[in-house]
Amino acid sequence: MSKTIRSVRHEALRMLIRDRRKAAGLTQAQLAKRLGRYQSYVAMIEGGELRIGVLEFLDIAKAIGFDPGLAIRNLGKIEEP
Repeated sequence: MSKTIRSVRHEALRMLIRDRRKAAGLTQAQLAKRLGRYQSYVAMIEGGELRIGVLEFLDIAKAIGFDPGLAIRNLGKIEEP
């Protein structure tokens, strides 16, 4: 199993979260509040410093308002070099 931090799929995941958050018109602080977390938590995810689990991803998707299943299917199509 390859490393997940800094992998192609991890980069795509963090960019997806950032892009969806911005498209929803949310700041990192607003998303963090919805999650019951600090802004630094969102910054660490978006900055690639923190790996998130499936349940955390589901919470993030719900807080932002996007379909996590579709996002996972799209991420699953990405091939690692």
